[in-house]
Amino acid sequence: MTEDPPPTDELPEAGWRLQVDPGADGMRLDRFVALRVRRLSRARAARLTVVDLDEPQRPLKKSSAVRSGQRLWVRRPVPDAGASAAAPTVIADDADLLVLDKPAGLAVHPTATRFVTTVTHWLQIVTPEGQPVPRPAHRLDVETSGVLLCARHALADRQLKAAFAEDAVHKTYWAVVEGRPTRAAWTDATPLGFDASSAVRLKMGPGELPAETAFRVLRPGRRRALVEARPRTGRQHQIRVHLAMAGHPIVGDKLYGPDEALFLASLEGPLDDDQIATLGHPRHALHAAALEIDWRGERRRFEAPWPDELDALLD
Repeated sequence: MTEDPPPTDELPEAGWRLQVDPGADGMRLDRFVALRVRRLSRARAARLTVVDLDEPQRPLKKSSAVRSGQRLWVRRPVPDAGASAAAPTVIADDADLLVLDKPAGLAVHPTATRFVTTVTHWLQIVTPEGQPVPRPAHRLDVETSGVLLCARHALADRQLKAAFAEDAVHKTYWAVVEGRPTRAAWTDATPLGFDASSAVRLKMGPGELPAETAFRVLRPGRRRALVEARPRTGRQHQIRVHLAMAGHPIVGDKLYGPDEALFLASLEGPLDDDQIATLGHPRHALHAAALEIDWRGERRRFEAPWPDELDALLD
């Protein structure tokens, strides 16, 4: 079982919306929450406030028995209360689509450590009352900047997600990489999977899942190069992994760069000047430069300008 995404179009707070399935009918509340939200222990689940969405004024006891069909809202503390991040810039806006230029440092969806510093929270704040909150149709890593496509209503959301599933959306990324590639263009079709040798559970490496990325050098330099990447599949961290495996990791990449220990250190707090100097930049130099999609019989292309802070990394 998996956890449901926060209902940002219904409740402006951090938490999870759960619906009790028939197999859980009669189960104790804290046990049900711990089973549905997999990263929660039962002890932690018992400390959270849970309300029935049909009677939200009265919190439920942890010993309460849940019933089939019951809709629950599990509140959790806001992990980044008081934090701030740069707001997205609107690239295009119409009745179906809202296209944003997402800044680095802003997550798309809430995580264990982020709620306020997310695109979904920003969308909720800026959407006028009574209007549906736009929903991001895909993801970008926290440190990746650039084009993010959002749906303005449920039908557009379903159609966009179908387009992504059918590989009908074409994305172009730009990255500053270490070293000078010897080829002007190449394609990497190395299958990927989770790296069992890494201390980081989400790190990818060679595996069995088909993955393919086309690369082209846009601007070679003495120590670094500007490279265009066009992913033909959508594996996690695909561009970053393929570049690292080619011997040209992205500048600033904590996970696939000089030492994954820098990624682990970043989870504990901000990196110091020496660690950032080792990386070459505070964030990985990857930017979602363009996105193309056939929409309502028209070929649409959206572009996000190349950030000055990444351009400064080139020789």
